Order: sequence, then C-alpha cells, then structure tokens
Amino acid sequence: MSYPGDLIRDIQELARFGITQWDLTTGEVAWSDEQFRIHGWEPGAVTPGLEVLLQRVEPADVGRVRQGFERARRGHTASAIEYRIVRSDGALCTLQARTRVLVDERGAPYHMLTTTTDITEHEETAARIVLTDRMASVGTLAAGVAHEINNPLAFISAHLELITEELGEPLPGELGLMLGETRHGVERIRNIVRGLMAFARTDDDQHTPLDVERVLELAILMASNEIRHRARLVRSYNPLPTVMANQATLGQAFLNLLVNAAEAIPEGQTEHHQIEISTRADDAGWAIIEIRDTGRGIAREIQGRLFDPFFTTKPVGQGTGLGLSICHGIVRSIGGEVGFTSAPGQGAVFRVALPPAVAAPRAAQPSAPAALTPLPGRARTKVLIVDDEVVFATALRRMLSRDNHLITIVHDGKDALTRIAAGERFDAIVCDLMMPGMSGMELHAQLLAQVPEQAARMIFLTGGAFSASAKQFLADLPTPWFDKPCDLETLRTVTMRIALTPKIP
Repeated sequence: MSYPGDLIRDIQELARFGITQWDLTTGEVAWSDEQFRIHGWEPGAVTPGLEVLLQRVEPADVGRVRQGFERARRGHTASAIEYRIVRSDGALCTLQARTRVLVDERGAPYHMLTTTTDITEHEETAARIVLTDRMASVGTLAAGVAHEINNPLAFISAHLELITEELGEPLPGELGLMLGETRHGVERIRNIVRGLMAFARTDDDQHTPLDVERVLELAILMASNEIRHRARLVRSYNPLPTVMANQATLGQAFLNLLVNAAEAIPEGQTEHHQIEISTRADDAGWAIIEIRDTGRGIAREIQGRLFDPFFTTKPVGQGTGLGLSICHGIVRSIGGEVGFTSAPGQGAVFRVALPPAVAAPRAAQPSAPAALTPLPGRARTKVLIVDDEVVFATALRRMLSRDNHLITIVHDGKDALTRIAAGERFDAIVCDLMMPGMSGMELHAQLLAQVPEQAARMIFLTGGAFSASAKQFLADLPTPWFDKPCDLETLRTVTMRIALTPKIP
C-alpha cells in the first residue's frame, strides 16, 4: 500500500519526527518539512546539512552529534543518539536521531537515512518521575533521621528540666549561663528537626490553611547554611492572609527560591550582600512574598528560559535545571503566580503571589489545662510508661514520680499488653507511638478490642509520625498526643487529668 505525500507529512507532524536523506555519493542532503520545524526553522528557510544543524545543537552536545553521524557513516550500521537543541525562540528541546546507512550489492555505502524525534516531553516526564522517587526517598530518610534525633533530644530536654528543678532558679554565675545556653541549643535542634519533619512529608494532595510566615521560616532554617556564607538575611514581614496549600510543597518552593538567591551571590562577601524577604497583602487580599538578592542578576538572553525544565547555567553535573521549574509548578498548582525582575549586576527580585484561603469560622483555641492534684485520702494513681528508649523512660519516671504516681516501665508493647491482659490496670498509659516489636498503634488496637477502658487512658508520644498510617492514626485519635521533645509541664498535667478521670463501672 502506498500513501499520498500529504498523509506522510501529516503523520510526521503528528508524531513529531522528521526525516533526513543524505546521498553519500553526491553529498546532497534533503530534509522533510518536519525536520525543519523540529529544529526551529520554517521549511526551506536554511540549506540542509550537518553543519547547519549543529548551529542549533547545545554546545556541550556538538562533539557527540558530529561523532555519532560520522560513526554511523563509517560503520554502515544502524545507530541512535540523543542531543539537545536551542530553538530560535529559546526553548531547550531533546531530540533522538536514529540513522541507517544503505549499501549497494558490493557493500559500498550510497545513502544515509535519519529519523529525528522530539522526545522532550518524554524526557521531562521521566526526569520528574525519577526526581519524585528520589525526593520520596530523601523524605523518608529525613523523617527517620528526625525520629532518631528526637528520642535522645527528648531525654536531654527532660533531664535539663529536672536539673533545673533540683538546683532551683535563678542559678548563679556561669552555671546559670551554661544552663541557659544549653536550653537554647536544645531549642535550636528541636526547630531544625521540626523543619526536617515538615519537608519530609509526602502527602502532596493534602492542602490545609497555612501560615505563610511559618512556612517561610522553616524554609529559611533549611537554607540557612547556604545563606550565611554569602549574605545577610533581612526580614520585612507584614500581616498576610492564610493560604490553602501543602506545607511541604510550598516550603519546597520557598526553599528553591532562597537557594537560588544565595547561589547568585559569591561566597565570602557577606558584608557586601543581602537577601531580603518581604511579605504583604495586596489590594485583592492575596499574599505577596518577595525574595530580593544583591547577586549577579540574570542575563537578558536567558530570562525567557528561566522556568524551563532542565535549563541551568551551572556546569554539567552541578544542577538539574529543575529547581525553578518545580517552584513554578508548585505555585501555579495552588492558583498562584510567580515572576521576577532582574538586570545584570543588579540582583533579582522573585515575587510569589498566593490566593487567600476561603475564610472559615475560627475554632476556639483550647486553654492550657489547669494543674490538678489528687484529692486528699485518694489512693496513689498508677501510671504505665511504654517506651523503647530506656533513658527517656527513666527521665519520664523521675518527672512523673514527683506527682506521687506509682510508675511502671516497660520497653515493648507486648509486655504492656501481657500485663493488662493478666488483669493489671493503670490510671494513665504514656506510650511511644513507634517502637520495634509491637508499636503504640498496635497496642492501642489490641486494648481497644480487649480492654477499651485502658485504651481510652493512653497518651501518645512520638519522635516523628512519618508513615501514612501513623499520621492517620494521630489525626483520628480522641486522646492526647505529644511530639518529642514535648512541654513536660503540659504532659504532667494531662497525665494527672487522665489518671484522675473516674473509671467506667
């Protein structure tokens, strides 16, 4: 079956592939119309040939393209190469060329046929899948690291509080100063871990009303190492509306912009440069966030490509070219806008505009629970601590013992279940969420089925609920839970309140 020429041209245009025919005896080269278009020319606008084509090829790929065609011509075999081109409109595209050399009956080459396909969309999709998988792995790793840091941090924090109570306040001289600095250090670590946990979350579809300033501060915390060696950070915050977004992805967008601003500034000249973050609400009620740097600025010839996937001015191997593209995608996905202004040598200003969340009735903020003490003549309350971190469990026992509880410690959910199944009862159960063996969630499920009154007395502590099931469990939980390290006074009060709750007959 033969096809009319118009149909063949339509197929090429639809499939985005062009054809090159190269007469190896005369040197004559012919391109199909689509071959011209793929490379950014109108059909017939230039004289077909390898050297003309190389004018469009990304400089880093020129040598490989030339060698590929020469190798195909000499080897008389089919071959394929991929290369990038920069079209006249500045777009960066990835092409795949497949070449076959035809030989006569004596084995002499006389014709070379090449098909060229635009695989830009395929490459972008594949790269995004790889990046998504990598970010998910990094997120899981970060959540695990945060959990492991939170556990020792919890008992360090608890010990500091106990030491302070033992010594009394204010402490004199250097001792008081050292204790204050240590508390400050613990709080810094705690904030860093909170940032890790916020960015580790992968529930990208879950959008909630967010405090933009808080998300900005988390991003600043994550980018602080990049910024501090290059510029002074200046904040100029004005009140903002809440926005409806996902904390992790919005934080990632801000982080990308902050790192981009820092990398535009040379290291070692901190006193001469600054990065300013300003916020305000515009007349339409949108949240406006601007990140201004005093770096090298953006050359005019690349400004149109700045948000293109894979576009980067960094050397090969030092950047994916996806940072600003991902930022652009995140902001647009929540109905926002992102843009910039810049001039070479005069820095840049990136501006993010986010629509306000739909106003909802504000829930009454719960007040801190009032301190409780056992009634005179009442028997001492029994508290079970379930935590695989031996040192933290011991610190918790020291703290709760001050409220005259009878404390029992076990380091595995199975041991707790065995005691309760054997008839032992507790007025409050302070339990770690994630433990090897039987987790706190599994213990709660078993108690809910066997002794529901004991399940209702559980208070959960977590160094990081980073699995989907753990997050859902905490979201559905009717009883209190605390992040490690927690406010120990609040934990003591909640434990006492639950311990004094009358038992169900």
